Amino acid sequence: MMNQQKERNLLAFDCGNSSIRTILCHYDGETVTSELILQKSNRIIEEDGLFYWDMPEIFSIMKQGLGMAAQKAERIDSVGICTWGVDFQLTDEDGELLERAFCYRNTIGEEASSDLTEEQKKEMFYRTGILSDKINSVFMLKGLWKYAPSMMERGRKILLVPDIFVYMFTGVLMNEPSELSTTQMLDVESMTIDEKQCAYAGVSPDIFSEIGIHGRKVGNIRREILDELGISYDIPLVCVPSHDTACAVLAIPSEEENYLFVSSGTWALIGAQCSRPVISDAVLEASLTNEVGAFGRTTLLRNSAGMFLIQRLKAEYEEETGKEISWTEFTKIAGMWEGEPVIFDVNDIRLFNPRNMASAIREMIREKAESGEGPAEIGWPMLMASVYCSLGSNFAVVLKQVAECTGDTYERVYIVGGGSRNVMINQRCADQLGLPVYACDMECSSVGNAVSQLAYHFPDMQYEDLRKLITRSLKTSVYYPAGSSKA
Repeated sequence: MMNQQKERNLLAFDCGNSSIRTILCHYDGETVTSELILQKSNRIIEEDGLFYWDMPEIFSIMKQGLGMAAQKAERIDSVGICTWGVDFQLTDEDGELLERAFCYRNTIGEEASSDLTEEQKKEMFYRTGILSDKINSVFMLKGLWKYAPSMMERGRKILLVPDIFVYMFTGVLMNEPSELSTTQMLDVESMTIDEKQCAYAGVSPDIFSEIGIHGRKVGNIRREILDELGISYDIPLVCVPSHDTACAVLAIPSEEENYLFVSSGTWALIGAQCSRPVISDAVLEASLTNEVGAFGRTTLLRNSAGMFLIQRLKAEYEEETGKEISWTEFTKIAGMWEGEPVIFDVNDIRLFNPRNMASAIREMIREKAESGEGPAEIGWPMLMASVYCSLGSNFAVVLKQVAECTGDTYERVYIVGGGSRNVMINQRCADQLGLPVYACDMECSSVGNAVSQLAYHFPDMQYEDLRKLITRSLKTSVYYPAGSSKA
């Protein structure tokens, strides 16, 4: 039964590498439902050999989505924003955003991090809890002194991607903690900015703003934006776990406090929710990292290749065949392969951003063929089956390492995000891991975003209440390991 006093319309912006989505979520006092209002493609811009994001265009799409949602719903009660991590823009002393947002697909961070010794990387890990990865913001900042020294000299504040849009909407400078942890400049145990990391990057700790608190109001959407959209009432913008992984992990319909997960999107974030950071040699050797999660939790995870491979392959298949194909039909291609898939390393550096993904993967499969492990002829069915099974196998390998590092016992694993719809990946993971896979293909990032906003509307709602709400709201499909009694 609906409780009208508790009903809320919660707008979630979920902006990923491949699409910008506006999701209208409705809370009726018992459950949360979601409705897609607007979805438009996002893309990386290449200019003079460098890769950028078009932030003004993304913001324009968000405003369009807000206007459409306001027409759809009687009232929008609040807004939250989640996006990918690590990328940023700087503001000058007048609060103006400088230049464009450099994309992590550039080699700038890799060039900077390549000078570090393994001992230096280890020291950074123990100071921050974050694995030294070439895409971390600290290395992009370090590298930009070479590529954009004027911008770095003028920079006064740093805004991660969702912080940029919060600033555009409200005029408030804030750094949200889950995003901030992806910089590798935050000590995730003390939740303070690490001065040695700042010194390495060549910036002052003052470049960071106040750290946001989940479930708190940041500010109201600027009146000129509301007037432009024909909205007569104020709309608060709430601090939610702005890294889309943190939002998705919050929205996993699990009754356990700690659980294994894969957030399967452009990137696959493979790990476990933990009550606190796990910082040890075993974690470092397993290439795991401790990102800030929702409401004080930690996500111990590995940032791994995900659906980016599939997105690129679909575009190349369409270009090769000269026709568009639906995701459903494209996925079916793998099922046409009746032989054994060839398992390869989906995180091989050659697959980070190749000119042609299919060619790069075929070359890796041919290397297996030369050693007697794979076929010489590699058509699209064999190629796709190998990609899907390699992704599923990688999920299983990393999840086993995560479980060993936490020391906890797990009875299942949850897969959320767009990639959770892929039957072959899910089944391969279940078979290799020996645990059932619970796949939830609903809007987990958006639901986590919306549920976080409820903490603002109802301050008495505790974390446990939010989790119960999520388990009531979301449904899962189960993939049992081959040979199990329930398979």
